Amino acid sequence: MEPAVTFIICSYNRAHYLDDTLQSLLQNLSDPDFELLVIDNNSEDETPEIVKKYQHSINKDGKPVRYIKETAQGLSHARNRGIKEAKAPNIVFLDDDIRASESLIPAWISFFENHPNAIAAGGKIHVQFDAPRPSWMSHFLLPLLGHHDLGSSPKKYPKTKYPFGGNMGFKKSIFEDIEPFNPNLGRKGESLNAGEEKELFRRIRERNNDIFYIPDAFLYHRVGPNRLTKGYIKNQALGLGQSMRLRLREAPALQKSLNWLSETAKFFGSFPLALGYLLIFQPSKAAMLFQFRKWVWEGYLKN
Repeated sequence: MEPAVTFIICSYNRAHYLDDTLQSLLQNLSDPDFELLVIDNNSEDETPEIVKKYQHSINKDGKPVRYIKETAQGLSHARNRGIKEAKAPNIVFLDDDIRASESLIPAWISFFENHPNAIAAGGKIHVQFDAPRPSWMSHFLLPLLGHHDLGSSPKKYPKTKYPFGGNMGFKKSIFEDIEPFNPNLGRKGESLNAGEEKELFRRIRERNNDIFYIPDAFLYHRVGPNRLTKGYIKNQALGLGQSMRLRLREAPALQKSLNWLSETAKFFGSFPLALGYLLIFQPSKAAMLFQFRKWVWEGYLKN
């Protein structure tokens, strides 16, 4: 019998995290109506061995773990390969550095079972710091590290919001009608470009499809010390700006104007947030808000 949901994990040189991710997904679960599909995007570490360990120990219990290597470098290429290889009619993308709650897999399976016409959805993500949180890391920068929480009630996403890539699901058949992830966007190796998820969700929404938020599809996104540096945040901000430029390159003038207005609003919106941090004597958080917005603009304007 084919699984109801394929959970796709695209991985690149994160064997130590992937080990914990697979363990958290497969422990204390009795429902076999899913498969895990690991897409190895040219990892040079022990990723294949980690997957084999779980294949040998878990397949006998009816929870298959499959491994496929995608040689075209880039997260979008890896995700598109996952779409092609998934056996289930519903697919969910998870990051390779997460810890799943006990409700994550049951919530996704239940959602697709109870919403047979749903096209796309997203789940809740909280950040788990594996190293001390820097003094300059404010709550408003946590989405850069994967934090995504629209509350405890199921709902449709507002027009201005979309699911995050570390916990998003789709009806597989939608990709028979629309192109999947844009390979010109998204991460490639060590590059921190982004934007491929938002671009895809915009195309889905243009077809008048609702996007659903599933709070019980909950996981923790682990953040190690390498991501808690100003250099990492800078590279991520530059990547966001560069991806925004690529995404808007052929967009209509109206969409470009609306994007500029949105970015300008975000810049001026940083002032009251920064004032709040200054009033509680946390100037480093205030300064980083403006520094981040400056880096995004630099990425957008970079040749």
